[in-house]
Amino acid sequence: MLKSNPKTSWNSTERMPTVSATAYVDDSAILIGDVRIGNNVYVAPAASLRADEAYPIIIGDECNIQDGVIFHGLEGSSIELGKRVSIAHGAVIHGPIKIGNDSFVGFNAVVHASTLGERCFVAHGAVVIGVKLADGKFVPPTTLVDTQYKADALGPVPDDLKHFNDEVIKINKEFAASYGLKSRMRRVGVR
Repeated sequence: MLKSNPKTSWNSTERMPTVSATAYVDDSAILIGDVRIGNNVYVAPAASLRADEAYPIIIGDECNIQDGVIFHGLEGSSIELGKRVSIAHGAVIHGPIKIGNDSFVGFNAVVHASTLGERCFVAHGAVVIGVKLADGKFVPPTTLVDTQYKADALGPVPDDLKHFNDEVIKINKEFAASYGLKSRMRRVGVR
């Protein structure tokens, strides 16, 4: 469902989401306000992207937002994903956020008020709050990273995970194309 944001005392302009013709947004996903979806993006069932407090959510090309993911930013905070970013099932992304190209955020992870460099890997169940991760950093499963000291102490993405996101991107890019084609065919009456 695509909806405009409500008019409020801090935002008198209604904005609708914009979605590339090559992207696929599942019918059960909710996009509100100034959400900008790039090319070949897959937004899975039950994802919620709320830009209803006036600042944009920008999803770069070839990203995937998986089932049950929540994006939200408070007044004055935007969310921006680079290209080829994967946000896995049930993750919460709460602005202000900037995530660099080719990064992965795992199942049920939480990223809030942070910047992630390129090729970062936030594993399942990890929590990242109020820090800046340099390029190529790895946050192990269920780890809490809530100080810059902890963020700076993180190691690099392990060799066995360096190309994990490549496969996730490949699969979800194909989902965007296949589901998108199926949806377009349904609109013109082809089953």
